Amino acid sequence: MNTRILVISAAAFALLFLGLFIPGYNSSTGSSEVKVNQKENPAPAVDAYRPDEYFRYVLGTFRGSFAQNAAMLAMRNKVTPLDSLTLGSKLARENELLGLSGFYLYWKARRSGVLNDYYEAAVDFIRAASVSGMKHQDKAAATEWSYSKICLDSALRINPKHLPSRNALVAYYSEFGGEPMKGVALLKENEQLDSSDLETQYLYLSLLKKAGELDKAILRCQKIISLQPQNPEFLYEMSGLYGMKGDSLNAKLYLDLAIKTQRSGLGNN
Repeated sequence: MNTRILVISAAAFALLFLGLFIPGYNSSTGSSEVKVNQKENPAPAVDAYRPDEYFRYVLGTFRGSFAQNAAMLAMRNKVTPLDSLTLGSKLARENELLGLSGFYLYWKARRSGVLNDYYEAAVDFIRAASVSGMKHQDKAAATEWSYSKICLDSALRINPKHLPSRNALVAYYSEFGGEPMKGVALLKENEQLDSSDLETQYLYLSLLKKAGELDKAILRCQKIISLQPQNPEFLYEMSGLYGMKGDSLNAKLYLDLAIKTQRSGLGNN
């Protein structure tokens, strides 16, 4: 029974894929094809399956590598509209399939050549790798980290000074590449490009905190607070840093300030 279901599902998927992504398939297969009586069995129109229907079918039916392979078949077909790849990414994100979203955006970027497509693909791959790692899916996480590096390298070939991509590369070096010092060196360059970039400063803070350099981390947090003094998140972060140092007085001072700032912000909304 299970075998029959698998065969029927595979056949249905193949017909659906051909109907949506390979227009004119029936007319190009040659004279040996058996022609169907149009009056008795009218063929469905090519546009019978909208892109959103197709992607919802894939995402709702398949999981894991099968879903990835199904998506990649569609993405490699050059007649697939770029808008459909964008939609595929959107639906994958809605279904919390970030690795699948990364593949949609990666193949879109290969077609479009747009820096931001490569960057967004890399971000989804990094997020997916973090989730895979927590689920102990080491092979999946390694694949996602590898594709994140491919995407970031492509983005930085387009614009070597693109800070978001450079900062994402820091995450790659520190979290997967096993080269934290390479990440620190890159952060120093990023800071020279724009010392007011919050993401750069926060990454620096995170690496210092991870290394146990609490005094340096506090100085970095002061810099971040000076850039956004009304952001309670950074005040909470400072409170936590002082708490890690055992300085309960300053920890409470920044905690109270964070709560006050947060309440003030809520009152203005």
